[in-house]
Amino acid sequence: MVSAVLVLTGAAVASAQVRVPLVHQPKSRAAHRVASERRSQILGATLTSSGTVKLTDVQDSEYFGVVSIGEPKQDFLVIYDTGSSNLWVPSQNCTNCKADGTKYDSSKSSKHASNGKSFALQYGTGSCNGLLSTDDVTLGGLTISAFDFGEVTTEAADVFGDAPFDGILGMGVPAAAADKVAMPMDQLKAQGQVDQNIFSFYLDSDGGDASVLVLGGTDSSLYSGDITYIPTAKAASLLPYWLISASDIKIGDKSSKACNFLTGCYMVVDTGTSVLAGPPSSMDKLIAQVGNVADDCSNVDSLPTLTFTFSGHDFELGPEYYVIKAEGDGGKTECFLGLESVNAGVPIWILGDPFLRKYYTVWDAEKSQVGFAVAKN
Repeated sequence: MVSAVLVLTGAAVASAQVRVPLVHQPKSRAAHRVASERRSQILGATLTSSGTVKLTDVQDSEYFGVVSIGEPKQDFLVIYDTGSSNLWVPSQNCTNCKADGTKYDSSKSSKHASNGKSFALQYGTGSCNGLLSTDDVTLGGLTISAFDFGEVTTEAADVFGDAPFDGILGMGVPAAAADKVAMPMDQLKAQGQVDQNIFSFYLDSDGGDASVLVLGGTDSSLYSGDITYIPTAKAASLLPYWLISASDIKIGDKSSKACNFLTGCYMVVDTGTSVLAGPPSSMDKLIAQVGNVADDCSNVDSLPTLTFTFSGHDFELGPEYYVIKAEGDGGKTECFLGLESVNAGVPIWILGDPFLRKYYTVWDAEKSQVGFAVAKN
């Protein structure tokens, strides 16, 4: 279990930006293959019925942090995931959760209250089921009183059996939450813990340990220049994601023609996915134009720069970001493209970790916008 070290700025907690350290655990090449095989199934249905939430891709998440539940506090290592909208952890009563994993014991918390509702987290290869509970939840040293979260009593063992985390803390949009439970940032603001419903991520690269989530605003020490804000797309009212639209994706100085001239490329800004993904009809053409990556990484420097255009602003992404280096079957480092075709049922893209490692990213619910600035890494 990783302990959180908090750094507060400002005179009072209510006006401070609170930093939550994140742990980065890269996957092997084999683990990336498994995640790739699951991705289309997991994204196969974007909108789900009430009481069920579709998660983007849990196995593809690599950045973890601590959340505490109850009084006295019970600590869990969770994925802070902007592609989903529920907090859940394994229950003490889980029938098939990891034997050595951390589990929530409601009988040990003086603040626990029964909710009585059941819930299901739906996956392409299985599901997690359980019940909703109410308890105090602490993240970044800030405590939300009487927060509703999921206690998993049966989990998808093929998805979570070997996962290096306990659960997920969703920081997506309210419309995607099972049983319409409240969002963490909404409650932090409502209960006076932060002044603004804004959070931001700095994702470190190359095995660094400086990754951090900032609650309540931004931290200028983590980025260079100004933050450029992009309004969320109108389609976000139908698709329950942090969704923005790119008007173009260039390869070198030429348009890839991947984006629709009317709606552009709808992109989910998602910390829970370690690749850049898109619909096959567009992504396959883009991948063909980028070219192949040598397994031994020998041609990475010769690959073109990608440029994403949002609201008239260009954001470059070189191959040092969109090419993924991972441990291969023989223990040697291998390279492969962090670009992937995914049939999600609707033509959406996922702006995952390769982009978010270069750009410090801000999720601003106050003004329904997402901001980007070059990260200091």
